Amino acid sequence: MARTSTRVSDSEDQPSRIAPARRRQTESQQRNAERLLDAMVAETDTHGLDYLRSARVAQAVGLTTGALYSRYENADEMLVALWQERVAEPYLAHLADVVRYVQGSLPAQHPVTQQVVAPSPLLRLGAEFSVVATRNDTIGEVVIPAIQDKLRELGLTDDTDPRQAAIVMIAASAAAGTALRSFVTGTNDGWDRILSSLRRAAAELVPLAHDPLPYDIPPLPINTGNPVRDALLTSAKRVVARVGFKHATITRIARRAGFSTSAIYQLWKDKEALLDEAIHEVSVLGISMSTQAKESAVLTNRADFGLTDSWYFWSMPSRRARNDFRLECIIASRHHATTRKELRRITEQSDAILQASFPALPHSVTATMASMEQVFSYGFTALHKFVPNARDLDYFSMMAALAKLGPLA
Repeated sequence: MARTSTRVSDSEDQPSRIAPARRRQTESQQRNAERLLDAMVAETDTHGLDYLRSARVAQAVGLTTGALYSRYENADEMLVALWQERVAEPYLAHLADVVRYVQGSLPAQHPVTQQVVAPSPLLRLGAEFSVVATRNDTIGEVVIPAIQDKLRELGLTDDTDPRQAAIVMIAASAAAGTALRSFVTGTNDGWDRILSSLRRAAAELVPLAHDPLPYDIPPLPINTGNPVRDALLTSAKRVVARVGFKHATITRIARRAGFSTSAIYQLWKDKEALLDEAIHEVSVLGISMSTQAKESAVLTNRADFGLTDSWYFWSMPSRRARNDFRLECIIASRHHATTRKELRRITEQSDAILQASFPALPHSVTATMASMEQVFSYGFTALHKFVPNARDLDYFSMMAALAKLGPLA
């Protein structure tokens, strides 16, 4: 009897003796998981999503790569965890906050006005995820539905009034675009004021009739005067747009253009030099077309100063490769110094072109216009793929309201 009693007593005491050890193990695992996520944030903020290295992450937290892969099957699964555990919530909340701020449902002095000026690492990563998700199936499986659901929740549905839906799309583009532009410029000076102007324009918006541009106007072809150079630059643009900056190899670019790799090395010293020239050529053509649209709009006294045409340009199917190429170069610019330098030069050049085209406007106005165009184009081209009716919205009324009250007045 005593023996049985002792046995029961031992059985009852056992859980109390082992439970603390189990709790300690669970707490230790949780701490390691948090440390790994911290390391992944630091790693990707420095090097980008495509350049995540498990060895660097493991070393940062004092683990072996074997221990890391016991948690995550591969780098893509690490990125999925990073999105789900650290990035999705703040990034999607930021999209919502910017939209609601512009709609007037948040206080005028809300912190979001500073977040667009100096986006945090998590907001930059969120914008980068929106770019990578469209070419990486594993990441896309979790990121695309999350962004689509958030945009629908904010009012981007077929049932929403086209003018109100345009406000949502413009504001969401500002949220994503300021995060992307900060890869190149570091900060977005003046965007607290621009966001306030968007808020005022939305409040004062008046429905205006407007005939949109034809469905698709092909972009101007690259034309440097050298057919071989043009073919290779065009191939580089298309390959990067499809697979990203990292995976666009010299061999792949040359093969798509129908040349050997030696043809590339005869013209450029390396891949970055080739891509930097492609960035320049693509950007100058885009800036030229956008400026011509504004000049035409001024001649016909259009209320929107020609700002609406750009929204149609950005959504045209024939321009998707160029848009995707530019986005890939932007997210790669954080760790490619020459690419960042070229993109910065283009941001300055767009301002200079506007100044030359509209000499009567103060420099502060053309600089603001250039910054707006960059942010809107970056954000819209990253997000409109998730919104089937993005092209059909009434951007004209909102852009006319913005041009009327300033900073373009």
